Amino acid sequence: MHDCFRTIQEPSGLTVTTTERPGGIRVLTLVGDIDAATVGTLDAALATGGRLVADLTRVSFLSCAGVRSLLEANARTELAVVLGGHAVTRSLEATGADLLLKIHPGVGAALVGMGPGLGGPA
Repeated sequence: MHDCFRTIQEPSGLTVTTTERPGGIRVLTLVGDIDAATVGTLDAALATGGRLVADLTRVSFLSCAGVRSLLEANARTELAVVLGGHAVTRSLEATGADLLLKIHPGVGAALVGMGPGLGGPA
């Protein structure tokens, strides 16, 4: 298996590393804060389409703009979200987004939850 990595670093404090996984799944590993200054970087990463796993385990802050970005991506593509920190979990719970997004405890669980991607249900 050959993984392809791509990293985008936002000077304001958000880094996104993209890893291509089997089944056409892209894992987006986000590090830093997601707020008004960095949400454009998140939007660009989520706009890649396809099947996405957004790993937020190393995100220390998630603003309403970040929650909106995740919900918009969820409406147009297959998206799984991996949570770690209390601040991110609280933002999703406070907005009700946790009820709309597919939340997983780890990247491995998110990949399993997405299934093989052969056109059938995951």
